[in-house]
Amino acid sequence: MSDDKVIPFTRSLSHSSMSCYRRCKVKYYWSYVKNLMSPSSVGQTRGTIGHAALGLWYTNMGKMSEEDRDSASIKLAGQMLADAEANSGESMDKEAEMLQCILPRYFDWARANDNFDEIIAIEQKFEINIDGMPLIGYIDGVVRIKNTLWLQEHKFNKQVRTNHIDLDPQMSIYLLAAYKAGMNVRGVLYNVVRVAEGGIAASSPVERRQVFRNQEGLAFIENEIAIQMREMKKFHEYGGEIYRNETGDCSWDCQFYDACLLIQDCGDPTGVLNRFKVRPPEETKGE
Repeated sequence: MSDDKVIPFTRSLSHSSMSCYRRCKVKYYWSYVKNLMSPSSVGQTRGTIGHAALGLWYTNMGKMSEEDRDSASIKLAGQMLADAEANSGESMDKEAEMLQCILPRYFDWARANDNFDEIIAIEQKFEINIDGMPLIGYIDGVVRIKNTLWLQEHKFNKQVRTNHIDLDPQMSIYLLAAYKAGMNVRGVLYNVVRVAEGGIAASSPVERRQVFRNQEGLAFIENEIAIQMREMKKFHEYGGEIYRNETGDCSWDCQFYDACLLIQDCGDPTGVLNRFKVRPPEETKGE
């Protein structure tokens, strides 16, 4: 599964690509060296649309009536779902019903729990330099509460899992980026939006936790990131050993699951990989 040809390392890295590299070398190779891409999963589509709807809702805070603000965000979600349905050829009726339920619940929850004095930025792009290499990403939001800045992060999940976030590398990268940009942020407001119509989601639609890092810890984290980035650069430029890391999550969150099954059967995943499109060169720079 390796090539003799050396592929120049020209792209920026992100939390997603670095996480993929740590998770499974084969998945990384197919995704970021061979640049194979597949249609977004239903969960990914839901998350993308949910983030866009919440982004518009917060952007319009103080600019519209509450009714118009809610309506504009729900309308955007509907338009994006229609586009996703047209592109995939698959029905998005269930997702439409779900978003019609969870978005208004989030809006009511946020009006009761957010005490923001100012929305500083929504979908704030960042690019930081670590050891001569660019690391990019998008922060869901930057808000001010009294005289304190906080970052926002939204997750759309069926189950709420927050025990991991004290060591979550994505939160570390976001806070590192904020500090490098000169923002004296207190931490991250980590919101898990429950994706369900009934049960606990009806009475507690969002679980919020605060995430913190200190300067000493971020300095150590930056060094760890640099070590991995150098390893990834070497992997791209000179090649390396490629092996699978099978986990219990592969069956539901990896687009290459069927290709791995084919490896189990005959050792050659080509029959499945040929179904994937190759990402255009202009889309491979910032990952």
